[in-house]
Amino acid sequence: MQRTPRKLLTALFLAMACSTAAAQDNGRWALCAAPLLEPVAGDAEQRSTGETPVRISADEASVSDVPPVYEFTGDVMLRRGDQTFTGEQLRYDTGAGEIQADGAIRLRESGLLIAGERARYWLAPERGRFEGVSEYRIAAGHLQGRAERVIREGPTRSRYEGVTLSTCLPGREFWTLRAGSAEIDTESRQGRARDAVLAIGGLPVFYTPYLQFPVGDERLSGFLAPTIGQSQANGATLALPWYWNIAPDRDATITPTVYGKRGLMLGGEFRYLEDWVEGEAAGSYLPNDDAFGEDRWSIDQDHRLAIGGSLRGRLHQQRVSDPLYTDDFSNDFDTRSAAFLESEASLAWAREGFTASVDTQYWQQIDQAIRDNDQPYAREPRLQLGYNPLDGIGPLDYAFNAEVTEFTHPLSERTRGRRVDVAPRVALPWRRLGYYLEPAVTWRYTEYDLKGSLPGDNATPSRSMPIYTLDAGLFLERPGTLFDGVYQTLEPRLFYRYAPRRDQSDLPVFDSAATTLTYSGMFRETTFSGPDRIEDGERLTTGVTTRFVDERSGREYLRASVGQIHYFGDREVAADGDPARNQSEIITELRLDLPRGFSASTDYRWDPENSGNRSLRALLRWQGRDERIVNLGLRQRERDGDTTLDQAEASFTVPVGTGWRLFGGLLQDLQGGDARERFLGIEQAGCCHAWRLVSRESLQRDPDRDDARLERSFMLELELRGLGGIGDRIRPYLRDEIDGYDPGR
Repeated sequence: MQRTPRKLLTALFLAMACSTAAAQDNGRWALCAAPLLEPVAGDAEQRSTGETPVRISADEASVSDVPPVYEFTGDVMLRRGDQTFTGEQLRYDTGAGEIQADGAIRLRESGLLIAGERARYWLAPERGRFEGVSEYRIAAGHLQGRAERVIREGPTRSRYEGVTLSTCLPGREFWTLRAGSAEIDTESRQGRARDAVLAIGGLPVFYTPYLQFPVGDERLSGFLAPTIGQSQANGATLALPWYWNIAPDRDATITPTVYGKRGLMLGGEFRYLEDWVEGEAAGSYLPNDDAFGEDRWSIDQDHRLAIGGSLRGRLHQQRVSDPLYTDDFSNDFDTRSAAFLESEASLAWAREGFTASVDTQYWQQIDQAIRDNDQPYAREPRLQLGYNPLDGIGPLDYAFNAEVTEFTHPLSERTRGRRVDVAPRVALPWRRLGYYLEPAVTWRYTEYDLKGSLPGDNATPSRSMPIYTLDAGLFLERPGTLFDGVYQTLEPRLFYRYAPRRDQSDLPVFDSAATTLTYSGMFRETTFSGPDRIEDGERLTTGVTTRFVDERSGREYLRASVGQIHYFGDREVAADGDPARNQSEIITELRLDLPRGFSASTDYRWDPENSGNRSLRALLRWQGRDERIVNLGLRQRERDGDTTLDQAEASFTVPVGTGWRLFGGLLQDLQGGDARERFLGIEQAGCCHAWRLVSRESLQRDPDRDDARLERSFMLELELRGLGGIGDRIRPYLRDEIDGYDPGR
């Protein structure tokens, strides 16, 4: 054997190659102080060709046998594409493409690092065995740890024996998984561990004989992060969700929840997404509630249908076992207290101006303080038809709408029956660049077929009346005088409406009610929500809007509107409840959207005929970088000089350091000085973990005392990134309570 000592010897070989690469997800691991693996030089694709050279440098080298077998010692480095082997001793068989190394050996390539005491490795099939692995790192999944043995079965699949695993940075392990064996496949993005013990902060907390975990962001069946809570009504709570990745377009989450004072509840959610239909169905079941004494359950499902561009459908159902369900389990942040739960199904078709739909709707009463007589009517069913073409007949625009509805009620003595409503409309619009004028007439015909208690002597009452309108407005603009690049508009508007007087006392009231008057609502033909009542009489609405708009971007910085309705003569049917009024309240609206995240909205109204009637709704928001949000709100209402509403609200979320965030909110009754709801929470997110804690106080109905009481609850969530997802109950709650906050963005 010939031995040739050199300070630097370079040998050139041709070898087979294949590639393995995994890119670090810098977004998901943005809180890590440093990347798990730095990029390497070289192209991983070069290892998949037969012409990729192998370059080796060392302090000393020797060669023997045919085909040549080389032995290198002293600062050995073997390069092939992006792949690098380094160590003190290395033997390379060119015929078999085999590497053997004793002593320290280190393999580095795109997305992978393995450092061990001994190795035997074949370059062409990317297979080998590493013994005494002191360190391994896999960029796909942000995985790192140690192992007694690593067996690489190919460029994407490896087996680990006597392994520790973590997604934390080396030396900063918040959590570690110790397993007898593990398999990691970077192509399928899945990992499996057997005989595994999870340790947090070095303390073992959980054992499982088998665990499946994702390698990256791919969805994978397995347990998600648990949720821990405490409330006066339910006691200690523990929820452990299990995620089932059924298919790319279907998944499910099964969540057993233990309530200390109630028992074990089994909840589940199924989601699916097809080309023509999508939806989700959720439900829960608690057998023999220890505190309630009966079975408890809930159903909440929503399915949406879309076929082509014309057919749409929806099925939405909300049902619970008993009226107290939403109160007893609202502390889990899954449900919000409501007076009624709505269920509906609909199917609609639209094409070339034609529309047709059929729907049904019913309610479940939740608030027992509401009298049975005041429950809303159900639609079983309603059929609607319409035609509103884009092109009219000459200068005329026309439209037609009709509906047939069957109304039912749980009380047999209540008025119920069928309603038919027809409303054709003809308009003559005249629109120019700076102004518009549109006279129109709508003929409204409504008839009923009633049973039960009748509002009059006639079981088949009807009403026929025309509605005449004239809508006119100007659009003026000028360069802004306060800021460059901003122009100001002035948009006065008049809306005249006349409807002859008709006797409507024999007509029932199924789904019609006076809507809250807004600035835009003053310019509608009717201020009732349904056709059971139509306001009669003659009125004129006057209003004006001014806007400040950016000339380049079109961004609207400010919009202010003020308007009022003037009535000519008394009315028989009045949406405001006072047919003798000469004028409505004065309605003002202000919308402000400024740079640097400031926005505000104010709705203020006052009654010129009664100074004791006024209302105010003001909201102020600041939204900065890194999800910094502060919301302030005020709601006030006076009727005949008596304060009926005086509430202030506030909510915020702000980071308080790297990885730390505070959030909170308050709804305060200023008149009585009592808090109606408040919450305070904290979040800490690190490189490989996150936890959230929320303490909440909210008013809950007390059926024993027939009033409400302030009940406290808290909830804790823990996420171990790389092992489980978020126990996702706190984040939806924060999204609902903090206006503008989107933690999933």
